[in-house]
Amino acid sequence: MPLKRVLLVYSSKPPITEYMERAFRKKGIEADHVHADVNSWFDKYVIHNVNKTAHNLRILPKGRDLFKEHPLAHLHYRGTRLAEKIKEYSPDLILLIRGIRFTEDVLKYARENAALFGWWIEKEERMAEAFKEIHLYDHYFFMNSRCVEAAEEKGFTNASALLHSVDTEAFYKMDCPKKYDWCFVGGWSPKRQLFIERALKISKNAAIYGPKWLKKNMLNFTLHKVVKGDYIEGAELVKLYNESKVVLNITNWGFGEGDKRSGMNMRVLEVPASGAAMLTDGSIDLKKIVTPGEHVILYEGINQFGDMLSHYIGNDSERERLALRGCAHVRTNYTYDNVADIIIESYNSMKGLKV
Repeated sequence: MPLKRVLLVYSSKPPITEYMERAFRKKGIEADHVHADVNSWFDKYVIHNVNKTAHNLRILPKGRDLFKEHPLAHLHYRGTRLAEKIKEYSPDLILLIRGIRFTEDVLKYARENAALFGWWIEKEERMAEAFKEIHLYDHYFFMNSRCVEAAEEKGFTNASALLHSVDTEAFYKMDCPKKYDWCFVGGWSPKRQLFIERALKISKNAAIYGPKWLKKNMLNFTLHKVVKGDYIEGAELVKLYNESKVVLNITNWGFGEGDKRSGMNMRVLEVPASGAAMLTDGSIDLKKIVTPGEHVILYEGINQFGDMLSHYIGNDSERERLALRGCAHVRTNYTYDNVADIIIESYNSMKGLKV
C-alpha cells in the first residue's frame, strides 16, 4: 500500500513536526503528531521535586530515580500517549525524531503497527545511544554523516543521512532596516562567552537571546545591555534575523572543530532562508550544502571570527550580495519538501513499491 498517513513524534520546540506536517500534506499525505515533551502533572510537580530533594540531601545517588517505573513518570507517560495515538490514528509510517527516548517495549509496539523510521538529530558524540536502538527500526536517518559511517562499520544496513532543512513559510526575507550590527540566539556556554566578548569589542550594537547569559554575567553590564531575553521564536525571530547585519552561529558540539566534525544545526539554513548574512563555524556536512564565501561566512578560530565580523559589518554591498545568494540557494534546494521526498522514497523502497 502507498504511504497515506504519517505520525510524527518529537518535542514541541523547535516545531519540526509542524514543518514536516505541512510538507507531507503538500504531497497529499495525511500527517499528525505526538509531542513527546508533554509531561504529567505528577512527574512535573511531585516526582521531579522529590528526586531533586533526595539528590541534594544525598539520600539518593545522582542518576537514580525513586519513581523510575511509575506510570506517570515522564518516560512511561509519553510512551503511553504514543501507544494510544498509534491505536487511534493507525498510521502507515511513524517517524520518531530522536532526542527524547522511548522504552524498547513502546518501540516494538510501534513497529508492530506501522513502519518505524528514526531520525537522529542529536550530537555525534551521543551516537552510541542510537546504535543501541537502531535494530528496532525499519530505517534510521542521521543528520551527521559520521554517524552513518559508524553505523555501517558496525554492520547496520538500515542507516542513511538526512540533514536538517528549512520551512520557507516560517523563515523568509522581510523588508525592514538593519537595527543591529550582529545578533546571537542560543544558550550560554564558556566557549560562546569568549566569542561574544570578542564580538562586543567590535560592536555593542547587538542583540542576544538565550538562557543563562545574565546569570553567568551578573557584573558584566556591557553584556546586560545586549541581552534581550531568554527565548525568541516565530515571526519575532525572523524579524530579528532580518534586522541584523550579521547573525552569529557558535556551535557547542562535535569531535573538535571544522572538518573534524559532522552535522549542523538548523540555524545554518534558517538564517540564509530569512535573507540574512550568517557568520558560522564549520563542519563536514555544512560544506556539502552551502559554499563558504558564496552563501555563508565561515570562520576558523576566534581571531578569524573577529576579522570576518568586522569586515562584513562594514561592507554593506558585499554582505547583502552574499545574503541574497545564500537565500536563493537554500530556499531552492533545502526545504522540508525535500525531506518528505526522501522519507517517502525510503518507505516505498522498504515496501517494494514503484514510484
